Amino acid sequence: MKNSILLIIVISCFISCNEVEKKTNDNRVNLLLPRAVPVSQLFVFDTINTDWQKGLLSANLISRVFEMFNKSELTVFDPNTDDTNLTKYTKEQVCNNLGVNSVPLNYNEIKGLFFKEEWFLDTVKSFVFEKSIISWSPVRYFNRNNEKIKKLVFKISGNDASEILAKNIIYEFNLEDTVNQGFVKNIDVAKLTKLLIDKAVSGNTKVYNPMNVDEELSVEQIKKRLGERIDTVITEEPETSEMIQRIIKSNINLEEIKSIVFIEDWYYNPKTYAIKKVVKGIAPVRHYYKFDEQVKSISFVMFLTNEKTKIF
Repeated sequence: MKNSILLIIVISCFISCNEVEKKTNDNRVNLLLPRAVPVSQLFVFDTINTDWQKGLLSANLISRVFEMFNKSELTVFDPNTDDTNLTKYTKEQVCNNLGVNSVPLNYNEIKGLFFKEEWFLDTVKSFVFEKSIISWSPVRYFNRNNEKIKKLVFKISGNDASEILAKNIIYEFNLEDTVNQGFVKNIDVAKLTKLLIDKAVSGNTKVYNPMNVDEELSVEQIKKRLGERIDTVITEEPETSEMIQRIIKSNINLEEIKSIVFIEDWYYNPKTYAIKKVVKGIAPVRHYYKFDEQVKSISFVMFLTNEKTKIF
């Protein structure tokens, strides 16, 4: 009897310890993993003049960062070192990564930013999706011997930022690691998409039409937009030539969610140029075939704040 009581106590302690490990200081639970999930993201500057990045003056950002670095007013680090063991970068090293011999630095080939982040998701009591930036790097695009190359120029560490850099930055994040870059290797993609879809069809959160964010969608509309439907098909029996009516139900296929559109506000620190992202909206993107043609559509959008941002 004593052994049984002791066993129950040990099991209870094990469960409670695990629960504590999954919770943050404010008692929220990260449903992606017990702790924050490390994620890498390549953010490419918009070159087709869409409205998704109109708030981000990327040329001004890059020119200001390099101007401060040239004046020795900004500390940057080796982009290839671990974020827990940063190594300062010299002007000579930055020049080498830019393919130039000396200042003034040429940054016309900077076409994007590379972020290292940690993700936190809680859909239980509220709806929280947070990103904590560990570091970011300017990305140089250039050709060498007819080969297209991307190179990290340097790294800026930290996320202590409070001044607005750009509002309503919208971009698509690919959940498929198609080129083995390892950007999503730490994400349980199936779990992430299920959490988002379950939240949308639960009926206890507001979900909107991405084409008109003032239009709230019903649960049935959400399911239909995700591919759930009932079709009536008439077929002929080969042996009897009898026409048979069949009811075919198509269920939601979570594997069709292959990317996510994020809506964010970006903040920066004018002294260190650390960047902070605040997620304001999430929209899963469905990839599927229609009449043998591959189609991509945003099924719905959920907002994490009271502000609704137009996607289209």
